[in-house]
Amino acid sequence: MSRQSLDKVLKHLYDDVDTLKGVLTQNEIDMKTRFMLSVTRKLDRPLTTDQDLVTFLMSGCNGTTKAVSRSQAYRDIAAINLITGNIQLASKNWMRHMIVEGAKEIYQKALNRGDFKGAAAALDKLGKYTRCDKEDETMDWSEMLPPVFEPSDDITLIDGLDVMEGKDIEKERKRLRSLFNRLSADDVQDAEVIQDEESDAES
Repeated sequence: MSRQSLDKVLKHLYDDVDTLKGVLTQNEIDMKTRFMLSVTRKLDRPLTTDQDLVTFLMSGCNGTTKAVSRSQAYRDIAAINLITGNIQLASKNWMRHMIVEGAKEIYQKALNRGDFKGAAAALDKLGKYTRCDKEDETMDWSEMLPPVFEPSDDITLIDGLDVMEGKDIEKERKRLRSLFNRLSADDVQDAEVIQDEESDAES
């Protein structure tokens, strides 16, 4: 599976197969089919291990598509985990999904064997985990007050600015205006570019 083929498959992952003839090769269409079936399996069965998925892929996804070798199955898994958000790194949302799905499965199995006490315990855990036993939290909008800005002529409120003690501000302004008004285009010099040696080394 080349990177180019993988990129093509990912680009057309959710397109209908009938529209992909001439766009993807037959091998790439087979790859797309394996990916979609495997992703669906992982989402439907959160406790599916990579080894289970290898067996699934080597069986041709239970005879639905062409069987692959063990090495190809492991290469497929890398792409499948990429599609499902890299389940090996298991995001918090995915872990929540696994816990909920596991509790639902335990509940169903308890019902199937007539263990109503076990089913009730599973529902209790599920209800507490999903906070169904608590009132929905609502935002108290009255607590969200807009910021209040007060105008001030105190420049020390701004970081980095200091009061010019002992100086006539208006006189200083006139001096600066006079200085810059005397400048001509010939007085303007280009700044010298100083090369950062560390940046050169990194690049």
